Amino acid sequence: MFLAAGVCGAVCSSAAASGGNEITGLTVRDAGPARYFPGTDGRTHVEYDLVITNGLQTDAKLKSLVVRSGRRTVLKLSGNALADITHPLSLGILTPTATIPPASSVVSLVDIKLPRSARNVPGRLTSSVRYAFTSGPLSNIVDNHKITLRTPVDGRPPIVIAPPLRGSGWFGSNACCDNAGTHRSGLLAIDNRPTMVEAFAIDYLRIVDGSVIKGDGSRLTDFYGYGEPIHSVANGRVVAVQKGMPDAPWPPGPPNLSVKTSSDYIGNGVIVRIRPHQYALYAHMVPGSIRVRKGQRLRTGQVIGRLGNSGNSTGPHLHFAVQSKPRPFARSLPYVFDRFKLEGSGRFNPDDSGGVEIKGRPRSERRVYPLAGAVATFRR
Repeated sequence: MFLAAGVCGAVCSSAAASGGNEITGLTVRDAGPARYFPGTDGRTHVEYDLVITNGLQTDAKLKSLVVRSGRRTVLKLSGNALADITHPLSLGILTPTATIPPASSVVSLVDIKLPRSARNVPGRLTSSVRYAFTSGPLSNIVDNHKITLRTPVDGRPPIVIAPPLRGSGWFGSNACCDNAGTHRSGLLAIDNRPTMVEAFAIDYLRIVDGSVIKGDGSRLTDFYGYGEPIHSVANGRVVAVQKGMPDAPWPPGPPNLSVKTSSDYIGNGVIVRIRPHQYALYAHMVPGSIRVRKGQRLRTGQVIGRLGNSGNSTGPHLHFAVQSKPRPFARSLPYVFDRFKLEGSGRFNPDDSGGVEIKGRPRSERRVYPLAGAVATFRR
C-alpha cells in the first residue's frame, strides 16, 4: 500500500527513527553451520553454503563477497572469482554466474582456507555480500545493497576413520573442495531446509599405469577398480542394506530405469552407524557382492562388498561418505583418514581416454582429508 505524501511524512519519519525495516531486495541464508577439516594441502578448510534469492522483478548482480573471522578478512572475492563459486540453485547445474534473475536463487560455495599460522578454528564467520540491481520495476525501492550474515562454525573435529579401500592408485574424484564437482555443489531441501548433502563425499576410481581403464574400456570389467573389495572404515552396526539392483549400463546411454526412488540412487549399498549421528555410506556395489546384513556388527577393515556400477553411476566407482542420518541423502559430515600415502594430485586427460596425469611428490599423511584429485595408497 502506498501512503499519501502528507501521511507518509509522519509515519515514515517515525519508522526511520525507530530503525524500520530496510528493503534489501535479496535474501542471504546459510545452509546450516560451517564444518572444518585439515586437508592434504596442509591447510584447514572451513566449508559452508550461502543461498541467495532475488525477490525483485529485475536481475541482481553480485559485486563482492567478504568473509571475516573477527577483524581478520579470510576471504575476499569479486568478479569472475565470485562467479566461479556461484551457480543456480539446482542440483547438477554448475554454470558459474554472478547474476541472479528475478524470482530465482543461486548458491555460493564458500571454501575458507585458514592461514597456516591459525591456531584455532573460528567460532563463527561473518559474510558480507554486496550487489546491485539492473534498472527496472521496483529496482529503485532498495534501501541497502549490502547484506551481512553470521554463520556459526561447528567446533566438533572431523571423525577419524580408516580408508574404505586397499592398495595403490586410488583417485578421489568429486571430492571437496572442487566447486565444479558434483559433490561439493550438492544442495537439497531436507526437512524444510537447504542442506549440503555431498560436500565431503568422494568417488574412488583406481589408476594403474596412468589410466583408470584397460583395453578399449568397452566393458565394466575394463575398469581397474571394478570388483575390488570395500572395507568397513570403523567398528559399527549395519543399519541399512540395499540389494538386488543391476549394474548401470556401460557405456552410459539412456537414463538408468532401475533408479526410481531416492534409495535407488546408491544402487547396491550399505549404511553403517559408526558413531552417534554419524553414518558411513558405501554405494554402487557389484550385484550380489554385499556380505553383510542389517543389524550386523562390523569391525574396522571387514569386507562389506565389492566396487561396482549399480544405481546412479556412470562408471565403476565407490561413492563413500559420512553423513548425519541413515538415509541415502542427509547432511554431509567431514572426516579424515587415519593414515595413507599421498601419491600426488591427479587430473583426467582432456581426451576422455581414461588417462590420468599425476603430479606432486609422494609423502605420508596422517589424519587429513584427501582433497579433490588426491591419489592415495591405502594400507593392506
